[in-house]
Parts: sequence; C-alpha cells; structure tokens
Amino acid sequence: MSFGRVADLSDQEQVAVRSLSQVVYPPAESANWPGRHLEWAEPEWCVRVWGPKGGLASYVGVLLREATRDGQSARVGGVGGVMTHPALRRRGYAERGLRRALEFFHEQGSVRFGVLVCEPSLIAYYSRLGWREFAGELLVRQRGALEGFTFNRVMTLGVGQEAPVDGVIDLCGPPW
Repeated sequence: MSFGRVADLSDQEQVAVRSLSQVVYPPAESANWPGRHLEWAEPEWCVRVWGPKGGLASYVGVLLREATRDGQSARVGGVGGVMTHPALRRRGYAERGLRRALEFFHEQGSVRFGVLVCEPSLIAYYSRLGWREFAGELLVRQRGALEGFTFNRVMTLGVGQEAPVDGVIDLCGPPW
C-alpha cells in the first residue's frame, strides 16, 4: 500500500491510476454517466493498494477541506474516486485503502469528520466500515454557485467528533 500526494505520483503510478480508471469506468460507459457534467474536486492525496501481482488493485482519493457544519467551521476529510479492479473485488483492497485514509485524517489532529458521496447501492458497503448515512443537506459549489447536492447519497464518519447524521454541511467547494 502507498500513500502520498497526487502531484508526487511517478509517471508509472499515474499510468497505473489511469489504467485502473479505464477498467473501472470504461470510456463508452463514462460518456453517458449523468455526473460527468458536475464539477468535482480533485484529490490532493491518494492511497494506492497494490495487488498480488504488483498491479494497482484499488485507489482512494483523499482531500482535506475547511467546511461548515450548521454554520460552524469544521475541517473535514473527504474520500472520493474509490475504485477497485473488477477482477480483484471482494478481497478487502478498497477497505485497506479507506482505513489508511481514515488514519491520515486522525494524524491531522484537526479533522472533525469524514464525508463521502456514493451511489445508493454502496450504502451497505460503507456502513459496514462505520460510515453513517447523512440525512441532512449537503451544500456544494458548482462553478462558483452554491447549491444543494442531490446527485448521490452522502455518508459521514466520525474522526475528531461524532459523525453528523443531519443538519447542514457546506463543503465550501465542489464535491468529491
């Protein structure tokens, strides 16, 4: 497993991430994905989990952001762009990457909670890892305009405090 800044990935690691992305999100399918028109935040860090033959098995994008919760400042940790090679799923690779992201959030000392957005079909998976479904309102910026995020489901995970399950979280930027 490797953790580091996305900007510091070697050429070989960048190729591995692009290759994994094309397998997980084939270009023909991505062209019709409803979320392609949304503005998404780029992760600053990432976890790469390598498979038994040395290839990239799973990837987790990681972000830190100053946000607000019910109008109060809150540093949040974001998880986005989680992907695992289809041939290597159900072996714990994504879970290892997600746990490393959580360790990173704890290492910061200032992260209150984690936030991720996912398709409804993934709620049970993330719930097994301790994430809680957020029933409140998630606010994001889309091309500078404030709007409610309704594209996917929102989940939170406690880091420095209990995970919020309602209220208003403003990411103060685009979603991840």
